[in-house]
Amino acid sequence: MVLCCACTTLDMDDWPAVKGGIRQRYPQVRQISPAELDRWLSRSDTIQPILLDVRTIDEYTISHLPGADLTRHAQDARVRLQDVRVDTPIVLYCSIGYRSTGLAALLRHQGFTDVANLEGSIFAWANENRRLVDSERKPTTLVHPYDRPWSGLLDQAHRSE
Repeated sequence: MVLCCACTTLDMDDWPAVKGGIRQRYPQVRQISPAELDRWLSRSDTIQPILLDVRTIDEYTISHLPGADLTRHAQDARVRLQDVRVDTPIVLYCSIGYRSTGLAALLRHQGFTDVANLEGSIFAWANENRRLVDSERKPTTLVHPYDRPWSGLLDQAHRSE
């Protein structure tokens, strides 16, 4: 899948293959749907997960899930999670899921026991018209399109281009 993406733009019909590829590459990482995470975040009677946004600062500035911390790489995650219990729920996301699932696998390897990836990541979240905020915590519907090949997985109405 990755090789074909270098020379062509994906579209919404490619989501099953992308999600399947991520699940196949990282079978040890639990995937959580946008609907499931949204329900979880709306409940005040449960322990809330730490949300880690595994994208660049430019991507994060345009939009992110409310309450998410920018965690661009493993070093950022180590700093953010240094005082966190290993059984604390953690949900990671990026644009479509490859970067965040990779970091989720690393966190599991480091002993964190309740780690999940937001399946489809912020693209799927936005495509379902779920709540996003910008760097000033103002509501937005726009998302950084990451790059041309992958941007086809993000509804045109949500692209910040």
